[in-house]
Amino acid sequence: MARPSYGPEAKKRSLHLFTTLLDYANDEVDCDEVALDGLRSQIQTHWQTEQRLVVRTKVRFLEALTNLAKSPLNGEQIKEALRRFEDFLEILDDNRPNRGGSEVWHFTLNLWHKRSDRPANLRQFEQEWEKRRPQKSKQVTGKEPVEPEDSGADRQDSWWQLCRNSLELQQYERLTINPLTVSDGMTFNLDELYLPLGLIERKQRHRKADRSSVGSPVEDGDEPEDTLSLEEFFDRLRSLEKQRIAIVGEPGAGKTTLLQKIAVWLLEQGVLPIWISLADLQGATLESYLLQDWLKQATGKISVSLELQEAFAQQFEQGRVWLLLDAIDEMAMDGATALSSLACHLRGWIANARIMLTCRSNVWDSGKNALDGFTVYCNRSFSYGRGTDGDQVGQFIDRWFQDHLELGDRLQQELNNPQRKRVRDAVKNPLRLALLCRSWSLAQGALPQTKSLLYRQFVETLYEWKQDRFPTTIAQRQQLNEALGQVALRALLQRETRFRLSHSFAQIAFAGSLDLMTLALQLGWLNQVGISVTTGEKIYAFYHPTFQEYFAAQAISDWQFFFDPAHDFPVFHASWREVILLWLGRTDIAVAEKEALITALMNFDDRCGGFYSHRAYCLAAAGLAEFPQSGHASKILAQLLQWRFGVFPASLCEGARIALLRTDRQLATSVLEEFVQIAENPFARWQAAYTLGKTLDPGNSMAIAALRQLIDTLQSEALKLQVIESLGRIEPSHPIVLTALEEILESTQEDNIRRRAAYSLGKINPGHEKAIATLKQIIHSTENATLRLRTAENLIILDPKNSVANAVLQPMRRSEKTSQKHQNKTTNQQDLKHLISTLEQRLLTAKDWANQRRIAYRLATLQPGHPGAIDCLLQILLNEKIPTHHKRVVEDLKEVMLENQLSHVVYQLSLLFTDIDLSIFNQSFKQSTVQLHECHKLLSYCAQQMSYAEFSNAWRKGA
Repeated sequence: MARPSYGPEAKKRSLHLFTTLLDYANDEVDCDEVALDGLRSQIQTHWQTEQRLVVRTKVRFLEALTNLAKSPLNGEQIKEALRRFEDFLEILDDNRPNRGGSEVWHFTLNLWHKRSDRPANLRQFEQEWEKRRPQKSKQVTGKEPVEPEDSGADRQDSWWQLCRNSLELQQYERLTINPLTVSDGMTFNLDELYLPLGLIERKQRHRKADRSSVGSPVEDGDEPEDTLSLEEFFDRLRSLEKQRIAIVGEPGAGKTTLLQKIAVWLLEQGVLPIWISLADLQGATLESYLLQDWLKQATGKISVSLELQEAFAQQFEQGRVWLLLDAIDEMAMDGATALSSLACHLRGWIANARIMLTCRSNVWDSGKNALDGFTVYCNRSFSYGRGTDGDQVGQFIDRWFQDHLELGDRLQQELNNPQRKRVRDAVKNPLRLALLCRSWSLAQGALPQTKSLLYRQFVETLYEWKQDRFPTTIAQRQQLNEALGQVALRALLQRETRFRLSHSFAQIAFAGSLDLMTLALQLGWLNQVGISVTTGEKIYAFYHPTFQEYFAAQAISDWQFFFDPAHDFPVFHASWREVILLWLGRTDIAVAEKEALITALMNFDDRCGGFYSHRAYCLAAAGLAEFPQSGHASKILAQLLQWRFGVFPASLCEGARIALLRTDRQLATSVLEEFVQIAENPFARWQAAYTLGKTLDPGNSMAIAALRQLIDTLQSEALKLQVIESLGRIEPSHPIVLTALEEILESTQEDNIRRRAAYSLGKINPGHEKAIATLKQIIHSTENATLRLRTAENLIILDPKNSVANAVLQPMRRSEKTSQKHQNKTTNQQDLKHLISTLEQRLLTAKDWANQRRIAYRLATLQPGHPGAIDCLLQILLNEKIPTHHKRVVEDLKEVMLENQLSHVVYQLSLLFTDIDLSIFNQSFKQSTVQLHECHKLLSYCAQQMSYAEFSNAWRKGA
């Protein structure tokens, strides 16, 4: 058999047939109409969707059609082109039941763009052909795309076009749900389903007072920060010169989709967006990937000249480039390492780019974050509003079922059933709602109750849905599910693969069952996502990481796997949390086995301070979301309430707060409803009511009643103001909110409280004259410079053109720019070695503790991990006679310690707790010394950075 050709002539013939078919189906063939009419009954076409063309004909009629189009192809050339569509470009689905013995060709062409966008489809054809063309073929023949011009605006426009073409090649306007729906003729472009979610900026908390039980009830769905619309977010992107932004959230929360929308917007602004799926780095540096892989792919060149690389780097230097880095959590390394690795990549000439990245929140928050200088945003979940504008779940369902409105209405009716509260909560996540819509349209069955059951239902319906094209028996499905489970689990256990599977790894993982691997690819569970630059072999990924986690959970038969030291105790790794929860949601696991896991988590004794014991307990609470019928539920929730609203170490309070938000929504709602009615501490009652009415059960009547009662009875104006603001976030239109804020403005003499009240009033009631007048009056009258600045910042938000606010802020902005320039200049001119040597000498001679701390901290910022500086800070912390420095020292150490110094710190601090019963310490925390309080906080921080084995070994060495 002749070897397939991918050279210029084969490409030319294939492109001609592709163009002819596209024009024929669009009624745009420029030829003799009479002759064309004679072919219409012989070449049948049907647009199944805007990007999916079904064709039924015979080769001889296609010969006649190409002849009419003035560039005739013979039968063999047409067959060759059709084969290249199928096996090379992978845009043709052969619909014939048998390929041999029939003249009839029945196939489906899958376009990259809508049928009306002819230029984009032809351009994509060219790019795909060159991208897939073997290197050997390129070296022999073929023209090279023109690289960017060497002058002025033309060169800039060329770079913009390269970025646009690269994004189109990556199908940046195609939804991530499409790979599992495309074979059924169901695909969506970004704008067809996209609903803009509100964005919340997560405030930085380092170097701030630690929040314990008397803190503000914020973060993880509990935060009071303002919600930004997409347009407001884009306005922020326009206004700031230096941008380093992270979008974090749970799996399927819409992070990648938002990044796609940002890419579209950036193109419209005329800048240069470059999309990189970080899993594709496969160990390469970002610099080498950009200069080699991306630049070769974008220009279509075999090699990239040094001149072109320099011109490319110049675009970074000019500030035109935006790097869109998708999915840190899918890099081939664990979370903290991935963050540190990426931080190292964003240096040198790459640092001139503006950076936008996405990451799962459990990875972003898993430990010391080397990217903590980024501004962090989170997507809001879909909402269930009280009208069309606010009901995003309903709007999404309407868009999905726009051709089957009755089916969508029935789904919404089912979701509105009070017994469906758990699944209602689950499908506020965009990915899970899309899966539910697809599953509902196929099966129209009962709604699942948990995430695990939702994924299981989708797996089952997918087999039924694809039965016509890829028939499977029940036995085959079971075999494939088991094989996918083993593949998924093996990949997650190996740091170098995780979410990207090489062809050789997949073959081994499938244990030689290549027919099952082929079936997984046909069904869309696995998809080819690239080619390894080192080995040239194909790289695969599961349709979505959540499905890899789902299948991995199915492969784990014994709950003790999660405590296996051979696998480094998966139970204590954030990357395994979803797998554990999905395992608890399995219906084929005996209730007794699930209870055994919950019991093991509740009773785990880490023998090293309780830091991992508490983490395990909170994981048990999160597990109730998938296993709410656990007999331990009441005990777990009672313990969470005690930790959350009692006086305990900050790590316990914070862990319990997050666990309450992650546990079963109905159970948490029930216990908080009871708590807000009986709590005697007004602060705890306020926090509980806000969590209940804002996050767990928006608009909950008991929460609103509790907040109203607090407003009526509280004597403290500061606390009353916070309660009013909380009620305003839950129900902005509540009449008591405006009235109470106006009363505080009248009654209080405290300027800071008046500022906050006026600002809240202005946000709830835009243009409120008294609110604006109050802020202006404070600016004119206060002698406190900090208060004046904060008031001006509030006023400029309420009234962007306000001259009084701008008069305060303009000098500050100029001062900040001057200070930054001076700081950069000073740093660049310093002889670093001389400065470090000088500080080392000063540290040796410093007499008082305050100077020692300042010098040691400065030294460690210049040379991270400086042994002498770290030891000095530790000695200050271990000296019980100077408690005034302990809090600051802990914050210093958290900032400057290196990973390899954590064990030594744990060892030193554990000596303080040798003779202390930590269970009693936690219970009597209020009476503990400042030193023990701060040391406990630092140990908790170390536990977040270290594996259980590392921390335990260091602790026991000291104990």
